[in-house]
Amino acid sequence: MKKGIILNLRWFKLRDYVTLNKVLLSLTLLFILGALLGCALISDSSWLTKFSKSLFEDFIIVHSTYGFLNKFFTCFIRYIFILFLYFITGTLMLGVAIIPFIIAWQGIVLGNIVSYIYSQYGISGIAFNAIVLITPISVFVVCSFLAAKSSINFSLNIAKLTLPKGRPANLNRAFKDYCIKYTILVAITLFCALIEIILNILFLKFFNFY
Repeated sequence: MKKGIILNLRWFKLRDYVTLNKVLLSLTLLFILGALLGCALISDSSWLTKFSKSLFEDFIIVHSTYGFLNKFFTCFIRYIFILFLYFITGTLMLGVAIIPFIIAWQGIVLGNIVSYIYSQYGISGIAFNAIVLITPISVFVVCSFLAAKSSINFSLNIAKLTLPKGRPANLNRAFKDYCIKYTILVAITLFCALIEIILNILFLKFFNFY
């Protein structure tokens, strides 16, 4: 096969991948742009930075003073609240318009927190981000993308019912599938909370944040 034909085939495969995953890729781009914006908005006088500082201080208090079960419950509730927000928004007709803002806001907050930790603690902050923070957050961010995609699809199904020539939709079946997907995401979220706790037990003592 000629080189030009091989390149053309690769281009078609890439185009097909983008077409099939355009919602997921769009959400990823929104999150990245939000994270970059959050990094750029770091400032001692910024309300966003004050919010990030408060979240980080609460994070340190939980992992330095709470018992294991209380840590696990607190971490899980923090993650599950975001998933619940995506789940509820997905059951709204306007959810398809609201969800991109939620994923962008999630990126803004994460970017600002990471920047805040670096600006306050320098090399130690970079090490904390890399060793303790990024691993559970990365897993949960993937969960958020999948949750947002499922919620957008379900919201679109609801919106289609209002169209004059909209095709009939079996919302009963669609909602069951929707709940099953979220059940799996909740299970992964439990794993995220466990990873966060283990990493903090192992490494938080090496950082002088309190």
